[in-house]
This record gives sequence, C-alpha cells and structure tokens, in this order.
Amino acid sequence: MKLIDKKTGLILVGLFVIELISFLGYFFAPLKIISALIIAIGIFILTFKNLETGLLILFAELIIGSKGHLFELGPVSIRMIIYAAIILAYLVKLRHKEERLKIISYLKELKITKYFGALAIFILLAIALALFYKNSLNNIFSDFNSWLFFLLLFPILSVYFKGKTEVYQRLISVVTAAFLWLGLETLLILYIFTHNISVISDLYFWLRKTGVAEITSTLGSWPRIFLQSQIYAAIALVIVPFTLKIKNKNTWVLMTLAWSILFLSMSRSFWLASVVVLALGLFFQLIFSGWKKLWPKIILISASAIVAVLFILIIVLFPIPKPGSFSANSFINRISLDSGEAAVASRWSLLPVMWQEIKKAPLLGSGFGKTITYKSSDPRILQNDPSGEYTTYAFEWGYLSLWLKFGLFGLLAYLSLLGVIIYQGLLNWRKGDNLSGALILGLLILVMVNFFTPYLDHPLGIGYILLALTLVKYKK
Repeated sequence: MKLIDKKTGLILVGLFVIELISFLGYFFAPLKIISALIIAIGIFILTFKNLETGLLILFAELIIGSKGHLFELGPVSIRMIIYAAIILAYLVKLRHKEERLKIISYLKELKITKYFGALAIFILLAIALALFYKNSLNNIFSDFNSWLFFLLLFPILSVYFKGKTEVYQRLISVVTAAFLWLGLETLLILYIFTHNISVISDLYFWLRKTGVAEITSTLGSWPRIFLQSQIYAAIALVIVPFTLKIKNKNTWVLMTLAWSILFLSMSRSFWLASVVVLALGLFFQLIFSGWKKLWPKIILISASAIVAVLFILIIVLFPIPKPGSFSANSFINRISLDSGEAAVASRWSLLPVMWQEIKKAPLLGSGFGKTITYKSSDPRILQNDPSGEYTTYAFEWGYLSLWLKFGLFGLLAYLSLLGVIIYQGLLNWRKGDNLSGALILGLLILVMVNFFTPYLDHPLGIGYILLALTLVKYKK
C-alpha cells in the first residue's frame, strides 16, 4: 500500500483550507456561520451516501481537531455533527437484514463482546449513581457524552473489520495526510511565535478559542505548543518503526515529524510513554525476531530524533525575520519532575483529595459528574479566586478519575477489555503480524499517558481504541 501519494497531498491541501476557513471565520461572523452550516450539511450528505466517507472525516477530525471545535453551530461542535451523521447513517443501514446479520457475525468473531457488555453495564450504572447522588445534570451530560463514542464500534466494524484493500488504502491516505498536517501546523506555529509574525495575536486567539492548541511561554523563551491531538504523534512514533520499511524515505519523514511534534509539545506524559513503549516494542521485537531486525529500528528511532532536533533548530533560528534568543532551559525544566510550575503543583494538590472521595464509594463509584474541590495553582483560576479553590468533574489523574466515577469494579471491567486486546495483539505479533503488534504499542501509549493525562475517556483515545480492536484479528 502507498503511504504518501497524490491523493494524500490533495487531502493535505483540503485540511489546510478547512483550518484556514475556521481561522478566518473567527474574525468574520457571517463566514463562521455560513461555513459551519455548509460543512455540517456536506458531512450529512456525504455520510448518508457512503458510511466510509463519514468515518474518514471522523478520523481526520480527531487527528487535527484536538477538542473538536474547529467549527460550531451554537453549542454543537463539528465533532458532534460528524458523530451524529455516522450514527444516523448507520441506523438507516441497519434497516437491512443483511447488515444486521453481518454485524452480529462480526461481533461473534471479535470474541470480546462480553467485555464490552460489562463496560456498558458500568457506564449505565455510573449514570444511575450520578442521578442517585444528585450530581449536576449539566455535569453528568458533559462527563458522560464522550463515552457515547463507543457506539461507533458498530459502524467501524461494518466498514473496516473485513474491508477490501482499497478501503484500507483510503484510510491510510486520510490518516497520513491528517498526521502530516498536524506536524506542519505545529511547526508553522513554532515559526510564527519564535519570529513574532504579525498574525501572532490573531492566531493565538483562534487557537485558544477553538481549543486546537495551547501556547504558553516557558523558561528560555521557547513557546510550548501543545495540542491534545499530539497524542497521535506518540502513537505514530511507536507504530511506524514496526510496520514500515526502514529504507523508505516516507518512514523517515513520519518519524522525524513525530519526534518534532513530541519535542515541541513539552508534555512529560507523552515523553515518558513514548520512551517506555518504544523500549517495550524493541524488547518484543528482540524476542520475536532476534537482533538482526532490531538494529535497523534502533538506528531509525535514534537518528530521526536527532534530525528532528536539527530541523526544529533550523526553523527557530531561520534569519527571516530576525528570531528571538533561546536556550534549552525550557526542555530541561520540563524533564524535572519536581519543578514548581502551576500544572504540577495543582496535580499533586488534587491527589489526596481524590483519594478521600474514592474511599467514600470504592467499589461502585460516585457516578458521572462527581465534583471535587481542591486548591489549584493555575494562574487563570487564581485570577478569579485568590484562594485557588476550584471545583471540577474533570481530573488529570486518569485512572483515579475512572475509579472515582465507575468504582473499582468498573475500572477493572475497562482494563479487562484493554487487556484482552493487548494480549491478542501480542499473540498475533509473535506469529508475524507486525501490524497487530504496532497497534498494541499505540494502545499502550494511551494506557501509559492516562496515568497523568486522561485519554481513555476522551474521543481521541476511544477513537483509536475502536480502530485498533477492529484491525487486530481475534482467534480462539
């Protein structure tokens, strides 16, 4: 299968145009409304005409959209629109007996239906407990709606579980193009903010307003460029070396871009997960294939990281227009786990409070929308309340958040589902299925990152889980 071709280039241009329209729309209200309406109508038409097209749009949006608010129609985001279009189109498709029989057959073959059933029970229980404990209805819905993404299992299975070669080729083209745009956008933002280009203030406003990215200054004058979608750079970093040919130039392009994105994200959780999972991947490669196939991957991983650093430096120090002065102190400071920055201090302040709340309902949890009040060091919160007291239902400690809302039994049900997928993927890898092994490494990225940054209860994570479990083949 071709990785980067003319079709990939056309999709890449299309993604650029989409984001450009989103950017311009935030400064011209009529354009914002009209473009959002046209795109929404177009998504519904394309999805109802071809379910696969809707899923391709979904995967592209997840990779470039971060929080899913590139376009909005009132309170409805573009991600909600895409989701609704896919679900409605699939419900129409389910009217046909052939589709119903096909999906039942696929679910039986998948061998993990019972694990999904257990997770579904605990999701429903978390809703019931939330109502019983009288949690805020607004908080319940906001906390719960991400879990509706699991319903996409059925349309994803329908299209990708036993798809034809051209179906996977289209998926690869779209995913590759979206990832290329994610990398190019990150580097473009770096250039604009390190060279003080005139559009900088408008760009910052748009990025913050849409939730596409968070730009913060750091020690050493480097901007931290963080996009929630950059989780896919960490996933790409562990998939590419174990699935693509080392001598292929596209492999080096993707690896260099993935490293560049991760370095600029300055995310400790991304860095830690990437290093640990890469090490695990190399360990499994050694066990399954021996030293001969291991060394080329080590060279690819290390050399592409060095190239990425040099590439970033070229962009930052490019003389037109005159750049600012920079040091490596910002990166060194991010590596230090005892740094006193606001995010770290707030996270540790939250931890003991979460434990106390978990102890109140350790087995079944407190349901969706459960809030906790703690002292935050976030400057934005301190600006509104000098005491720093902050109440929220969204928490950084991902597994403790699941435990708090689902209880220990619900957490174990979810981990069991992930464990079965990982186990089957490793079995397949041992038999020579490199794709299954690589997909499992990507899933391990989510599992690790979720300790500090929750992705297992977010569309960005759930979307990848559903695609991974569909492409990993299950056998008795």
